[in-house]
Amino acid sequence: MLVVLKNLLLARQPIVVRTETKPSLLRPDMYTANPGSVTALPEVLGVKRADAGWTSTTSSADVEAGSPPKAPPRTSRCTSFACIFSLSTIEASIRRGFLAVKGFRPTPRMISDAIIGLADGMTVPFALTAGLSTLGNTHIVQMGGVAELIAGMVSMGVGGALGAKAESDGYKAKVADTARLVLKAPAEAIALVHDVLRPYGFDLGQRNVVVQQLTQSSDRMVDYLMRFHYQEKEPDPSRPITCGLTIGLGYAVGGLIPLIPYFCVRHDQVLLGLYISIGVMAVTLFLFGFFKTVLLAEQEQDKSTWKACVGGFWMVAVGGGSAAAAVGVVHGIASA
Repeated sequence: MLVVLKNLLLARQPIVVRTETKPSLLRPDMYTANPGSVTALPEVLGVKRADAGWTSTTSSADVEAGSPPKAPPRTSRCTSFACIFSLSTIEASIRRGFLAVKGFRPTPRMISDAIIGLADGMTVPFALTAGLSTLGNTHIVQMGGVAELIAGMVSMGVGGALGAKAESDGYKAKVADTARLVLKAPAEAIALVHDVLRPYGFDLGQRNVVVQQLTQSSDRMVDYLMRFHYQEKEPDPSRPITCGLTIGLGYAVGGLIPLIPYFCVRHDQVLLGLYISIGVMAVTLFLFGFFKTVLLAEQEQDKSTWKACVGGFWMVAVGGGSAAAAVGVVHGIASA
């Protein structure tokens, strides 16, 4: 979070928003001597048209002389308040924060695992500590919260590792089944290859050429069917360890947030610790839901401020509802 704020607010290093260019389409050998062809194909040559929201930096004199159109600016500096705090800039700052560690490039699966751990870590311990606070003893809340945090971290980490291991075992079993299919029923395997290529407009002769190349090696045929027919990718061998550590550490980090306020108050101030924990978690859950929506949005239109705020309020509702349920149950049992 500190890295994100630093990237957003550091005045001496303004955030740079890169505009999309196509260097491969701006080679000199692609331009013709006919000026008319340059103006006829503005998008192919990278000249920005006015009717498409483009701005051209090429003058009419350059076009008449047959000079190549000038490429648009590759970068533009973002200094306004609205630009600095736009969702695209926030997302870029978050990803830049991940890359602050040299050589560390998180995969989408790693980000998903971290979000799973953080989400559970911020809701379950928060609900537990809120429920235990009705007993009126800060020491009980501290010990119960720490015990649950350790147990939950181990449980979530082991569960994530076992799930990733099962995924890897499932892939290996599928490869073995495909290898048996290629060896014992080659005609069926060839039919699957035709099924893959037919929707893309390959005629029978072209498909037979591909089949001839694939049948020269059983391993090649198995790899082709796994990638293009079953559309399965071999999992990373280190995936179980990475998944377990990411989910476990995410749970530990998320679980510490609602627990810390109870260590900052006196023994008889458990309600004060509860109020501080509620305030801290309301802000934390909202920010978590907000940034989660920004990071995991697949389409650009899904990264609107309104949808990000809805994601933040949804996390607050889930965490608050869990805490309220825990407080009600514990209070009811203690009063019985």
